[in-house]
Amino acid sequence: MRASHFSEMELANLAKWLLLGLFILCVQIHGNNGCFEVERLGLLDLKASIGSDGFDADHPFSSWVDDSLSDCCKWERVTCNFTTGHVIDLSLNNLRQYEENIWFLNLSMFESFKELRSLNLSHNRFGGLIDEKGFDGLKKLEILDLSDNYFNNSNFSSLAALPSLTTLILSRNNMKGSFPSKGMFIHIHSPIRLII
Repeated sequence: MRASHFSEMELANLAKWLLLGLFILCVQIHGNNGCFEVERLGLLDLKASIGSDGFDADHPFSSWVDDSLSDCCKWERVTCNFTTGHVIDLSLNNLRQYEENIWFLNLSMFESFKELRSLNLSHNRFGGLIDEKGFDGLKKLEILDLSDNYFNNSNFSSLAALPSLTTLILSRNNMKGSFPSKGMFIHIHSPIRLII
């Protein structure tokens, strides 16, 4: 006489694990079908902040619409991880290329993007940073392009809060004297490629 191979409980557990595995496989094959709500709202806040002083933010952000059915992973200037749906790249360059005024970048606008890997803020006439602690939440940021702005050496003490940074582009700014200051990048895990 043969003993039964599996009890009902073992079969139920096996079925649960198979369903979980199938779900994970489907996500891996088909990817995520949308961005996270907190990131979508963060992008809309960013658009509003950029347009807060009369600048027409609809021009560079025409696809960024306040519609809960709109997938921000499909918006221009935004790249998401195919599998997770998190925003991993923001190309916010050339937003105010024809403006004459220098403006300041509020880093708190990036707090929603915990998975961000690349941030391009070049050609924007930025002259300084507001709320430098905003860099604290960007632990996975690897590439930061701040070229063609009006930054100077004193604007960057908060860069030490970016432990994953591998490339920092600061060319065509108002950098004078020695940069970076000694020990500035002590918390960064890998060698940094600095382009000044």
